[in-house]
Amino acid sequence: MIRAGLSSFSLHIPDALLGDPWFELDEDGKSVSGSFRATPTLDLLDFPAMVASHGIHCVDLCMQHLPNIEASYLAELRAAFNSAAVELYQVLIDFPGEIASSDPPERDAAIALTKRWIEISAELGSTGVRYVPGDSTPDPENIRATGQAFRELYDFCVACGLEPATENFRKFNNEADDLLAVLEIAERDYGLVADFGNANGPNKFDILEKLAPRATAIHHWVMIDDDDAIDVEDSRRCLNMARDADFDGPVMLLGGRPYQRYRDTRELGEAVDELRAEVQAVFADRFEQRT
Repeated sequence: MIRAGLSSFSLHIPDALLGDPWFELDEDGKSVSGSFRATPTLDLLDFPAMVASHGIHCVDLCMQHLPNIEASYLAELRAAFNSAAVELYQVLIDFPGEIASSDPPERDAAIALTKRWIEISAELGSTGVRYVPGDSTPDPENIRATGQAFRELYDFCVACGLEPATENFRKFNNEADDLLAVLEIAERDYGLVADFGNANGPNKFDILEKLAPRATAIHHWVMIDDDDAIDVEDSRRCLNMARDADFDGPVMLLGGRPYQRYRDTRELGEAVDELRAEVQAVFADRFEQRT
């Protein structure tokens, strides 16, 4: 069944609710440091119940939005997800360093950092994790090295009880061919997040057409016009690509582009309903209704 989800990056959530948090792992790997760059009005522990109140029971959590990784806090957050009947689908390891670096020590450090976040994600009870190679420029040598690193990371994820995935996010994975080449070298059954917003420019639909057959999750963005209305043609074209490829997984409602203007013209509940309606219009016969 197709189900709608939210990310801690979605819509108004990071700034207006969670306080635009940015936390990074300390050197010891046992704590995080950072700050709330705005005043939060929602504690992350209350995030699961809040999304459930909008009929959402599947979420992604960005690593930089996690203000505490002590075992007691992770257990409390895990319990909050369970109590609200909300699946933590993926922890998004957005900035794990340069896994694709041509410098072996830098690459090893990125792999080690990613593994630590995988361990944290397992403690949280997440179904899976998503990580990407980084912002290096792809070439045959680092595509091969990244594929080997992804093989190692996949096996580590599975040993931790998690489902690993990657995404067309950041420079290295901008082009579908490079992303798919890494997965071919890895020789592992990776999940793949197809992000409609990250696929942009004149090759947008070519990229999504190549990714759709492998997609196990979608990050759904819409474009809005000068009157702040959704570009329905663009939205439906992206979603129909997924449907035609027999996609069956969560569709995370990320928001609209231009991002700030979309946020400024919708309340959270309105945006959730609007984006969910787009997904339901295309996947009506396979859309999971939850309250």
